[in-house]
Amino acid sequence: MTKKYFLNISFWLKFIGVILLFYLINKVGWKETFDSIKKVSFFHLIAAVLILWIAFYLKSVRWKIISNSYGIPLGKYKALKVFFIGLFLANITPGRLGDFGRLLYLKDDLPTQKIGWSSLIMDRLFDLVCLLLFSFSAIIYYQFSFYVLKLPNEYGGIIFWFLGGTLLFFILYKFRRKFKKIIMPWWEAFNSHNLGWLKSIQGFMITCLSMVLIYGVFNYIAWAMRIEIDHLGLFLGTFILGILTLLPITVLGIGVRETSLVVIFQLYKLPAEDAIALSLIIFLLQLISLIPGAIWFYLSPIRLQDLRQIK
Repeated sequence: MTKKYFLNISFWLKFIGVILLFYLINKVGWKETFDSIKKVSFFHLIAAVLILWIAFYLKSVRWKIISNSYGIPLGKYKALKVFFIGLFLANITPGRLGDFGRLLYLKDDLPTQKIGWSSLIMDRLFDLVCLLLFSFSAIIYYQFSFYVLKLPNEYGGIIFWFLGGTLLFFILYKFRRKFKKIIMPWWEAFNSHNLGWLKSIQGFMITCLSMVLIYGVFNYIAWAMRIEIDHLGLFLGTFILGILTLLPITVLGIGVRETSLVVIFQLYKLPAEDAIALSLIIFLLQLISLIPGAIWFYLSPIRLQDLRQIK
Protein backbone atom coordinates (compact mmCIF):
# COMPACT_ATOMS: atom_id res chain seq x y z
CA MET A 1 0.00 0.00 0.00
CA THR A 2 2.80 2.41 0.94
CA LYS A 3 4.70 1.72 -2.29
CA LYS A 4 1.56 2.20 -4.39
CA TYR A 5 0.76 5.44 -2.53
CA PHE A 6 4.32 6.71 -3.12
CA LEU A 7 4.13 5.92 -6.84
CA ASN A 8 0.82 7.79 -7.10
CA ILE A 9 2.39 10.86 -5.47
CA SER A 10 5.38 10.62 -7.84
CA PHE A 11 3.00 10.34 -10.81
CA TRP A 12 0.97 13.40 -9.86
CA LEU A 13 4.05 15.45 -9.05
CA LYS A 14 5.00 15.21 -12.73
CA PHE A 15 1.98 17.35 -13.60
CA ILE A 16 3.43 20.35 -11.75
CA GLY A 17 5.70 21.00 -14.72
CA VAL A 18 2.81 20.70 -17.20
CA ILE A 19 0.72 23.11 -15.11
CA LEU A 20 3.63 25.56 -15.06
CA LEU A 21 3.92 25.38 -18.84
CA PHE A 22 0.24 26.09 -19.51
CA TYR A 23 0.23 28.87 -16.92
CA LEU A 24 3.18 30.57 -18.62
CA ILE A 25 1.74 30.27 -22.13
CA ASN A 26 -1.67 31.57 -20.98
CA LYS A 27 0.00 34.50 -19.27
CA VAL A 28 2.21 35.38 -22.25
CA GLY A 29 -0.27 34.49 -24.98
CA TRP A 30 -0.62 31.50 -27.29
CA LYS A 31 -0.46 33.59 -30.46
CA GLU A 32 2.69 35.44 -29.37
CA THR A 33 4.35 32.13 -28.45
CA PHE A 34 3.54 30.44 -31.78
CA ASP A 35 4.59 33.54 -33.74
CA SER A 36 7.95 33.32 -31.98
CA ILE A 37 8.25 29.60 -32.78
CA LYS A 38 7.79 30.37 -36.48
CA LYS A 39 11.04 32.35 -36.45
CA VAL A 40 13.12 29.18 -36.76
CA SER A 41 13.37 27.37 -40.09
CA PHE A 42 13.10 23.65 -40.80
CA PHE A 43 16.74 23.62 -41.95
CA HIS A 44 17.93 24.87 -38.56
CA LEU A 45 15.87 22.21 -36.81
CA ILE A 46 17.51 19.45 -38.86
CA ALA A 47 20.96 20.91 -38.19
CA ALA A 48 20.24 21.04 -34.45
CA VAL A 49 19.17 17.38 -34.40
CA LEU A 50 22.41 16.42 -36.17
CA ILE A 51 24.37 18.34 -33.51
CA LEU A 52 22.57 16.38 -30.78
CA TRP A 53 23.26 13.07 -32.52
CA ILE A 54 26.97 13.93 -32.77
CA ALA A 55 26.98 14.71 -29.04
CA PHE A 56 25.27 11.39 -28.24
CA TYR A 57 27.78 9.56 -30.44
CA LEU A 58 30.61 11.13 -28.40
CA LYS A 59 28.92 9.98 -25.20
CA SER A 60 28.68 6.45 -26.58
CA VAL A 61 32.44 6.56 -27.27
CA ARG A 62 33.04 7.60 -23.67
CA TRP A 63 30.82 4.77 -22.42
CA LYS A 64 32.81 2.32 -24.56
CA ILE A 65 36.07 3.55 -23.00
CA ILE A 66 34.62 3.17 -19.50
CA SER A 67 33.14 -0.26 -20.21
CA ASN A 68 36.37 -1.58 -21.71
CA SER A 69 38.26 -0.36 -18.64
CA TYR A 70 36.01 -2.63 -16.55
CA GLY A 71 36.75 -5.60 -18.82
CA ILE A 72 33.41 -5.40 -20.65
CA PRO A 73 33.95 -6.22 -24.36
CA LEU A 74 31.89 -3.44 -25.94
CA GLY A 75 32.39 -2.48 -29.60
CA LYS A 76 31.71 0.90 -31.20
CA TYR A 77 28.49 -0.04 -33.02
CA LYS A 78 26.99 -1.86 -30.05
CA ALA A 79 27.96 1.01 -27.75
CA LEU A 80 26.20 3.48 -30.07
CA LYS A 81 23.11 1.30 -30.45
CA VAL A 82 22.69 0.46 -26.77
CA PHE A 83 23.49 4.03 -25.68
CA PHE A 84 20.72 5.40 -27.91
CA ILE A 85 18.31 2.79 -26.55
CA GLY A 86 19.27 3.76 -23.01
CA LEU A 87 18.75 7.41 -23.89
CA PHE A 88 15.26 6.62 -25.20
CA LEU A 89 14.36 4.54 -22.14
CA ALA A 90 15.75 7.20 -19.78
CA ASN A 91 13.36 9.77 -21.19
CA ILE A 92 10.24 7.62 -20.87
CA THR A 93 10.84 6.30 -17.34
CA PRO A 94 10.70 8.05 -13.93
CA GLY A 95 14.01 9.38 -12.66
CA ARG A 96 15.71 8.34 -15.92
CA LEU A 97 16.04 4.84 -14.45
CA GLY A 98 15.41 3.30 -17.86
CA ASP A 99 18.95 4.27 -18.80
CA PHE A 100 20.11 1.32 -16.69
CA GLY A 101 18.31 -0.90 -19.19
CA ARG A 102 21.59 -0.78 -21.09
CA LEU A 103 22.79 -3.51 -18.74
CA LEU A 104 20.18 -5.92 -20.06
CA TYR A 105 21.76 -5.72 -23.52
CA LEU A 106 25.18 -6.53 -22.04
CA LYS A 107 24.24 -9.12 -19.40
CA ASP A 108 26.07 -11.95 -21.21
CA ASP A 109 29.27 -9.87 -21.43
CA LEU A 110 29.41 -8.56 -17.85
CA PRO A 111 32.22 -9.97 -15.64
CA THR A 112 29.88 -9.47 -12.68
CA GLN A 113 26.62 -7.60 -12.30
CA LYS A 114 28.14 -5.21 -9.77
CA ILE A 115 30.75 -4.25 -12.36
CA GLY A 116 27.96 -3.63 -14.86
CA TRP A 117 26.25 -1.23 -12.49
CA SER A 118 29.59 0.38 -11.63
CA SER A 119 30.33 1.10 -15.30
CA LEU A 120 27.01 2.97 -15.67
CA ILE A 121 27.52 4.85 -12.42
CA MET A 122 30.96 5.91 -13.63
CA ASP A 123 29.38 7.00 -16.92
CA ARG A 124 26.83 9.10 -15.02
CA LEU A 125 29.55 10.58 -12.78
CA PHE A 126 31.39 12.05 -15.77
CA ASP A 127 28.17 13.84 -16.77
CA LEU A 128 27.45 14.98 -13.23
CA VAL A 129 30.93 16.41 -12.62
CA CYS A 130 30.88 18.27 -15.93
CA LEU A 131 27.36 19.56 -15.29
CA LEU A 132 28.29 20.81 -11.82
CA LEU A 133 31.45 22.53 -13.07
CA PHE A 134 29.59 24.41 -15.81
CA SER A 135 26.75 25.23 -13.39
CA PHE A 136 29.21 26.62 -10.84
CA SER A 137 30.73 28.76 -13.61
CA ALA A 138 27.22 29.96 -14.47
CA ILE A 139 26.54 31.01 -10.87
CA ILE A 140 29.79 33.00 -10.76
CA TYR A 141 29.01 34.61 -14.15
CA TYR A 142 25.48 35.61 -13.18
CA GLN A 143 26.64 36.82 -9.76
CA PHE A 144 29.12 39.24 -11.35
CA SER A 145 26.65 40.26 -14.08
CA PHE A 146 23.41 40.60 -12.10
CA TYR A 147 24.26 40.04 -8.42
CA VAL A 148 21.61 37.30 -8.20
CA LEU A 149 22.81 35.89 -4.86
CA LYS A 150 22.42 38.07 -1.77
CA LEU A 151 23.37 37.45 1.84
CA PRO A 152 20.37 36.36 3.92
CA ASN A 153 18.93 38.77 6.48
CA GLU A 154 18.23 35.87 8.82
CA TYR A 155 20.49 32.90 9.47
CA GLY A 156 17.88 30.40 10.68
CA GLY A 157 18.16 28.38 7.46
CA ILE A 158 21.95 28.14 7.74
CA ILE A 159 21.69 26.97 11.36
CA PHE A 160 19.05 24.39 10.36
CA TRP A 161 21.25 22.91 7.60
CA PHE A 162 24.27 22.90 9.93
CA LEU A 163 22.38 20.98 12.61
CA GLY A 164 20.99 18.59 9.99
CA GLY A 165 24.47 17.94 8.61
CA THR A 166 25.85 17.37 12.11
CA LEU A 167 23.08 14.88 12.88
CA LEU A 168 23.73 13.03 9.62
CA PHE A 169 27.45 12.85 10.44
CA PHE A 170 26.80 11.26 13.85
CA ILE A 171 24.34 8.74 12.34
CA LEU A 172 26.87 7.70 9.71
CA TYR A 173 29.60 7.48 12.35
CA LYS A 174 27.47 5.36 14.69
CA PHE A 175 26.49 2.87 11.99
CA ARG A 176 29.76 3.09 10.05
CA ARG A 177 30.50 -0.64 10.32
CA LYS A 178 27.13 -1.64 8.89
CA PHE A 179 27.47 0.91 6.11
CA LYS A 180 31.00 -0.28 5.39
CA LYS A 181 29.83 -3.90 5.16
CA ILE A 182 27.19 -2.92 2.58
CA ILE A 183 29.26 -0.41 0.63
CA MET A 184 32.66 -2.16 0.45
CA PRO A 185 31.69 -4.84 -2.15
CA TRP A 186 30.28 -2.10 -4.37
CA TRP A 187 33.27 0.15 -3.74
CA GLU A 188 35.65 -2.64 -4.76
CA ALA A 189 33.65 -3.28 -7.94
CA PHE A 190 33.55 0.45 -8.73
CA ASN A 191 37.33 0.73 -8.36
CA SER A 192 38.09 -2.36 -10.44
CA HIS A 193 38.53 -0.30 -13.63
CA ASN A 194 41.87 0.52 -15.25
CA LEU A 195 41.02 3.95 -16.62
CA GLY A 196 44.15 5.68 -15.35
CA TRP A 197 44.83 9.38 -15.74
CA LEU A 198 45.11 9.40 -19.54
CA LYS A 199 41.77 7.68 -20.22
CA SER A 200 40.10 9.66 -17.43
CA ILE A 201 41.20 12.94 -19.01
CA GLN A 202 40.12 11.63 -22.42
CA GLY A 203 36.70 10.72 -21.01
CA PHE A 204 36.34 14.11 -19.33
CA MET A 205 37.28 15.99 -22.52
CA ILE A 206 34.77 13.93 -24.52
CA THR A 207 32.15 14.72 -21.88
CA CYS A 208 32.86 18.46 -22.01
CA LEU A 209 32.69 18.49 -25.81
CA SER A 210 29.41 16.56 -25.85
CA MET A 211 27.98 18.90 -23.20
CA VAL A 212 29.02 21.96 -25.20
CA LEU A 213 27.19 20.54 -28.23
CA ILE A 214 24.05 19.52 -26.29
CA TYR A 215 23.62 22.77 -24.38
CA GLY A 216 25.02 24.85 -27.24
CA VAL A 217 21.91 23.88 -29.23
CA PHE A 218 20.06 26.48 -27.12
CA ASN A 219 22.42 29.13 -28.49
CA TYR A 220 22.14 27.84 -32.04
CA ILE A 221 18.34 27.97 -32.02
CA ALA A 222 18.36 31.39 -30.29
CA TRP A 223 20.67 32.63 -33.05
CA ALA A 224 18.38 31.10 -35.70
CA MET A 225 15.43 32.92 -34.09
CA ARG A 226 17.46 36.16 -34.18
CA ILE A 227 17.21 36.61 -30.42
CA GLU A 228 19.69 39.26 -29.30
CA ILE A 229 20.99 37.81 -26.06
CA ASP A 230 24.36 37.45 -24.38
CA HIS A 231 25.19 34.00 -25.73
CA LEU A 232 27.75 33.22 -23.03
CA GLY A 233 25.14 33.96 -20.37
CA LEU A 234 22.53 31.84 -22.15
CA PHE A 235 24.98 28.97 -22.66
CA LEU A 236 26.05 28.87 -19.01
CA GLY A 237 22.49 29.35 -17.80
CA THR A 238 21.30 26.26 -19.65
CA PHE A 239 23.51 24.10 -17.42
CA ILE A 240 21.55 25.31 -14.40
CA LEU A 241 18.45 24.33 -16.39
CA GLY A 242 19.99 20.90 -16.80
CA ILE A 243 20.18 20.48 -13.02
CA LEU A 244 16.68 21.87 -12.42
CA THR A 245 15.13 19.48 -14.94
CA LEU A 246 16.34 16.59 -12.78
CA LEU A 247 13.71 17.58 -10.19
CA PRO A 248 10.95 14.95 -9.84
CA ILE A 249 8.22 17.47 -10.73
CA THR A 250 8.58 17.38 -14.48
CA VAL A 251 8.54 15.10 -17.52
CA LEU A 252 11.41 15.80 -19.92
CA GLY A 253 11.89 19.18 -18.20
CA ILE A 254 8.43 20.49 -19.22
CA GLY A 255 7.49 23.61 -17.29
CA VAL A 256 10.71 23.85 -15.29
CA ARG A 257 12.80 24.54 -18.40
CA GLU A 258 10.35 27.18 -19.66
CA THR A 259 10.13 28.92 -16.28
CA SER A 260 13.91 28.99 -15.91
CA LEU A 261 14.43 30.38 -19.41
CA VAL A 262 11.85 33.10 -18.78
CA VAL A 263 13.83 34.15 -15.70
CA ILE A 264 17.07 34.25 -17.73
CA PHE A 265 15.39 36.25 -20.51
CA GLN A 266 13.96 38.72 -17.97
CA LEU A 267 17.48 39.38 -16.69
CA TYR A 268 18.37 40.47 -20.22
CA LYS A 269 15.02 42.31 -20.63
CA LEU A 270 13.91 40.02 -23.45
CA PRO A 271 10.29 38.96 -24.15
CA ALA A 272 8.99 35.90 -22.33
CA GLU A 273 7.35 34.51 -25.48
CA ASP A 274 10.79 34.07 -27.07
CA ALA A 275 11.98 32.16 -23.99
CA ILE A 276 8.96 29.83 -24.04
CA ALA A 277 9.24 29.34 -27.81
CA LEU A 278 12.93 28.51 -27.52
CA SER A 279 12.20 25.98 -24.78
CA LEU A 280 9.39 24.32 -26.75
CA ILE A 281 11.62 24.01 -29.81
CA ILE A 282 14.33 22.39 -27.68
CA PHE A 283 11.70 20.00 -26.33
CA LEU A 284 10.73 19.08 -29.91
CA LEU A 285 14.38 18.52 -30.83
CA GLN A 286 14.79 16.36 -27.73
CA LEU A 287 11.93 14.13 -28.88
CA ILE A 288 13.23 13.88 -32.46
CA SER A 289 16.73 13.00 -31.23
CA LEU A 290 15.28 9.93 -29.48
CA ILE A 291 14.02 8.37 -32.74
CA PRO A 292 17.10 6.16 -33.39
CA GLY A 293 16.88 4.78 -29.85
CA ALA A 294 13.15 4.16 -30.23
CA ILE A 295 13.71 2.26 -33.50
CA TRP A 296 16.54 0.14 -32.08
CA PHE A 297 14.45 -0.57 -28.98
CA TYR A 298 11.51 -1.65 -31.17
CA LEU A 299 13.80 -4.01 -33.08
CA SER A 300 15.39 -5.39 -29.87
CA PRO A 301 12.84 -4.87 -27.06
CA ILE A 302 13.44 -5.66 -23.40
CA ARG A 303 11.24 -5.69 -20.32
CA LEU A 304 12.24 -3.04 -17.81
CA GLN A 305 10.96 -5.33 -15.06
CA ASP A 306 14.01 -7.51 -15.81
CA LEU A 307 16.21 -4.79 -14.29
CA ARG A 308 15.36 -6.33 -10.93
CA GLN A 309 17.41 -9.38 -11.95
CA ILE A 310 20.57 -7.26 -12.24
CA LYS A 311 21.67 -6.75 -8.64
